[in-house]
Amino acid sequence: MTTYSEDSVTCGSCGNIFQHCSLNSTNAFGSMDLDTRPPEMQRSTMDAWIQRCPSCGFCSSDASVFNPDLRDVLSSPSYRAQLADQSLPQLAATFACAGLLYESNGQINDAGWAYLHTAWLLDDELKTAESARWRSRAADAFLGSMKRGTPIVPQPGESEVIVVDCLRRVGRGDEALQIIDSMGVAEIPEVIRKVFTYQRGLIQKKDLGCHTVGAALKHPT
Repeated sequence: MTTYSEDSVTCGSCGNIFQHCSLNSTNAFGSMDLDTRPPEMQRSTMDAWIQRCPSCGFCSSDASVFNPDLRDVLSSPSYRAQLADQSLPQLAATFACAGLLYESNGQINDAGWAYLHTAWLLDDELKTAESARWRSRAADAFLGSMKRGTPIVPQPGESEVIVVDCLRRVGRGDEALQIIDSMGVAEIPEVIRKVFTYQRGLIQKKDLGCHTVGAALKHPT
């Protein structure tokens, strides 16, 4: 069961007070996708993951906190255009804008997640080209973060699993294979090894589709 609460948020950018539905509890039945997108019911809670001030357009997971150094980004033509982009669902545009602000603030991992969440929402709208663009941008952010020594997630090998799937889904299979080949088998858990083996097969078949962790673990190696 999924439950929400109605909360008042004071925008850290402009001081406007707006209402946001915060997630109190949810559940998930089934296997997550290889890029960690959860199954239902959690999958349908994304509107609670991000906040958007209706007054100034500040988008963040916590809009009550604002870095004044981002003022120029928030008012920039590129940001305002992204905020108003009617070719995207509004929630997707909100995540995309949050990613732009995170990236400008040096929060590269957060930017990657925001861009990936944008891609998930575009997947649902069957906007393949737009989804690929944001997923590729997520991959680049994640790669940048990892090169700086900051993993996407703390568990060994899981950061690589996420970025490999992002790269495969957008046709950057050669880059994904380089990451898989760089991972020493002894350094990663058996579950991660099975996922990499499954991903390698998908890449060799030029399969750009969505697949689950459960499918990877059931696949014969």
